Amino acid sequence: MKSKKGQSLPMNTIVIAAIVLIVLVVIIMIFTGRMGGFTHSVQDCVEQGGECVAACNINEGILPIAGGECKTGTCCSKPIK
Repeated sequence: MKSKKGQSLPMNTIVIAAIVLIVLVVIIMIFTGRMGGFTHSVQDCVEQGGECVAACNINEGILPIAGGECKTGTCCSKPIK
């Protein structure tokens, strides 16, 4: 009888090559901006629980949110509780 140990190496190589290919595709998507839908929702002011206002004034009980993007207001803020 012949040993079938020689067939496990090509199968392992194919599996590893497939995993590497998937990782490369994800990395390319990240660097080319194809993951923009995900990053936009993370940076959106409302998604972070904030509100776009004209000015952030900490003395009035408004806490600015770093990285929150606003389309209409100039500052993404959240009331201090």
